[in-house]
Amino acid sequence: MMSSDKAQLTFEENHSRSKESHVLKKLLPEYVSLYRIELNSGEYDILRLASNTNARYIAEKSSDLKSFDEYTGQYADSFILEEDKNEFLDWHLCKNMKKQLGKADKITYHYHSASKEGKDSYYEAYAVKEVVTEDRFVILLGYRNIDSILYKERAIQEKLRKALEETRLQNEIISAIAKTYQYISRIDIEEDWFEEITNRDKEKLKFANSGVMSEGNKKVCEKQIAEEYQEAFFKFTDLSTLPERMKNEQTIVMEYRMKDGNWHKLRFIEKKRDENGRLTHVLCAIRSISAAKKKEQELLYQVAEARKDAALKTRFLSNMSHDIRTPMNGIIGMVNLANCYPNDPEIQKNCRDKIMESSKYLVSLVNDILDMYKLESGDLVKQEMAFNLTELLSRANAGKLTQAAEKNIEYVVDWEKSDIRHVYLTGNPLYLERLLNAIADNAVKFTNPGGCVRVWCRENAIDDTHAEYKFYCADNGIGMSESFLEHAFDVFSQENETSRSTYQGTGLGLAIAKRLAERLGGNIEIESQKNQGTTVTVMVPFKIGEEKRTEKLKSRDEVTLTGMRALIVEDNELNMEIAKFMLEENGILAECARDGVEGVEKFAASAPGYYNMILMDIMMPRLNGWDATRKIRSLKHPDAATIPIVAMSANAFTEDIINSRTSGMNRHLAKLLDEKKLMDTLRSVFV
Repeated sequence: MMSSDKAQLTFEENHSRSKESHVLKKLLPEYVSLYRIELNSGEYDILRLASNTNARYIAEKSSDLKSFDEYTGQYADSFILEEDKNEFLDWHLCKNMKKQLGKADKITYHYHSASKEGKDSYYEAYAVKEVVTEDRFVILLGYRNIDSILYKERAIQEKLRKALEETRLQNEIISAIAKTYQYISRIDIEEDWFEEITNRDKEKLKFANSGVMSEGNKKVCEKQIAEEYQEAFFKFTDLSTLPERMKNEQTIVMEYRMKDGNWHKLRFIEKKRDENGRLTHVLCAIRSISAAKKKEQELLYQVAEARKDAALKTRFLSNMSHDIRTPMNGIIGMVNLANCYPNDPEIQKNCRDKIMESSKYLVSLVNDILDMYKLESGDLVKQEMAFNLTELLSRANAGKLTQAAEKNIEYVVDWEKSDIRHVYLTGNPLYLERLLNAIADNAVKFTNPGGCVRVWCRENAIDDTHAEYKFYCADNGIGMSESFLEHAFDVFSQENETSRSTYQGTGLGLAIAKRLAERLGGNIEIESQKNQGTTVTVMVPFKIGEEKRTEKLKSRDEVTLTGMRALIVEDNELNMEIAKFMLEENGILAECARDGVEGVEKFAASAPGYYNMILMDIMMPRLNGWDATRKIRSLKHPDAATIPIVAMSANAFTEDIINSRTSGMNRHLAKLLDEKKLMDTLRSVFV
């Protein structure tokens, strides 16, 4: 015998089935697809699939799908736009539909689908509970096309206007339109009176049910409308001017923002006119347009950003055209001048010196542009290395001392003002050195001959393992105006157009410095007065490191390179010739390899101690310099782990220097090669 509970369940299911057949007959003509789904297991039955639909295509293509989640997954992959897919799948998950229907008798969802022919369509999913027991949760889920609803809004509004003239259908039409609008009221213009018909959002639209229109309108305007829209709102809703404004109009509309940030669209719709055609009654309909307005503002923002980027690119091209042509013209001019005086040694030397000066400026210009590109793109290496702060500061200041001396500027490293308790740190010393160089370079550049640049550093402890360092650079140069300070860190910013030619700069120095400071987790501040000078303060936190004691056998000046043998690994013949010439001029024997593979082979085949050093290019065919270095370091050759390897590359980014260090190289030299710097670097690896 069947138990009473089971019998009762069977009765309820049979009763539900009989009711269902009647419901299905009514739903089937309207819905293009209909399913019965058991939400606990995901099992489903297809009750109807209209021909030539996306759903039928999926059902025929993937007939073996057992779970409705899998079925909707296949549908989403084929017909739902990528940006809508997550929302579509989330709503259709069986567990989510069960959760929603646990709180409501029915749920709906609208979505956008692309057909096999590429035609866009819009659909409504409608789900209702069929059988719900402790073990089963069965629903009916139907889909209908709602293109006609979305594409006929204007027709609906026109139909509404005509229908409002027919008093017999007034209540039915207002009931239908109320589903579109949050608020509807009748307004008697001559009596200055309004009466609410419907308000589906009383929490946000806190209006009285009826009253004097002019008085209620004033209160609503002051309490709820955003201040910048109050005047326009008050004028739009002024009944004394409304008949004239709608003399030849059946409807007028206004968009405005509420104080709570939501956007509304208010529409006045003609309801009745007198025998002279003068408007006497209108409907006031309000709907929320916050979602649409948000999308509109996002599009406007994207347009503004695109215009901003286009303007920046135009400015960039204009500035670079000027800045690159200037040294190039100097180089070409000096070459032509030298050709005119082939037998005059003094003129020849002067021309070579100026060509070298212009070439160095051109290299610095390209480096600034490439650095800025790297920083803007965010393509940076977060490498943490141990370093000695005093050595870094000494190295950074050494170059600026020479640069300042050439311009007759006093460059003071003020150790008395400095307060450094921890010099062994962990962080990114390459970014820090580039940052400090950019600031000091800017100070020297914009300080006139006879002026002074002063630098110092102070340490503030954060905790036992971290410290904050403040680096100061003060000058008594040309300074900046108060108005320009706001734009000092902007790309290509220079206060005067003449600065570009007078001081030779891209306007990228401070922009690069700021972005580097931010990448290091710090910040940068500027204080400046016109014709008084500038003080730049950089704050950067570092992890306190431990001292690594290394015994120095000799000083750099004591190192003798004469008689040593170097292996030059370089694929460019001209660069190889230049490097070989510089080495041989300083008494170093030089042998060459055309690429990384040949370089590794030559070193591997050499006797112990045969090569004293390797100069390695980075960008080479077959095997680049970094990988060649890794192969050399991994060889069983007695010198593999200790032979000095110096990168010699046109790649001058900070990231390239970091990659050179991590690959096993001892130093990184950027082309164009400077003979003195090359020799100093080679001596340093033997200290």
